[in-house]
Amino acid sequence: MPYFFSPRPLQMGAELILEGEDAAHLLKSRRMRAGETFAVQDPSGARFLAQLTRSPREGAWMRVLAPVAPPPLPGRRLTLLLAAAKDKAVETALQKAAELGVAEICLVATRFSALTQRELAAPRSRARWERILREACKQCDRQFPPPLRIEAGLAAALNGCSGAVLRVALHPDARESLAAALAGAAPDSAAVLVGPEGGLASEESSLAAEAGFRPVSLGRLVLRAETAAIAACAVLLFSGGPSP
Repeated sequence: MPYFFSPRPLQMGAELILEGEDAAHLLKSRRMRAGETFAVQDPSGARFLAQLTRSPREGAWMRVLAPVAPPPLPGRRLTLLLAAAKDKAVETALQKAAELGVAEICLVATRFSALTQRELAAPRSRARWERILREACKQCDRQFPPPLRIEAGLAAALNGCSGAVLRVALHPDARESLAAALAGAAPDSAAVLVGPEGGLASEESSLAAEAGFRPVSLGRLVLRAETAAIAACAVLLFSGGPSP
């Protein structure tokens, strides 16, 4: 079930009030009443079943009842390297990658990226993207959001994935499909590079190949960057991988 967040540590039997946006969501959007139960998580990641103990007019007072185990992430650790596309495209890709269970996300400025290095590094942009990741985790019941790296250059982004067993880069002209790259293999870690809608420059594709990224295709249809990222992550996380 979707959970709510408490900024205070939780322990069984404690009674405390939930505040801020989570309290408003609980009382106004979900319209919970005294006696109803819900999941709540504290900053350490400890999650509990809690019960609303008072009338909503008095605020979101809750009693912590019992620990709840969060669902496990997919068994394969996946890093998504995403060239900075337009704002909405980046937001969609981040949201869905977090929901699917991607372990780490790296936004990188490439030659044909829609966002400049300055826009990519802006604190306001990072704050917005991290908020999207947190909200996605609450929606899909994930315990923690994936770490978000932001790199000004592709070389640094690629170097951060040197430990991934399987490394692939989406390319529309690749002879090998992503499914074929996974056939007969069950790597416990992988990294996927998704370029912008203009594609990677030839020197960037060469750089990726030198870093061990195999060019693969998702098919002959032309996909938007965010669609390609979501599709590739789904295939890599749920096709022939180790169990969580």
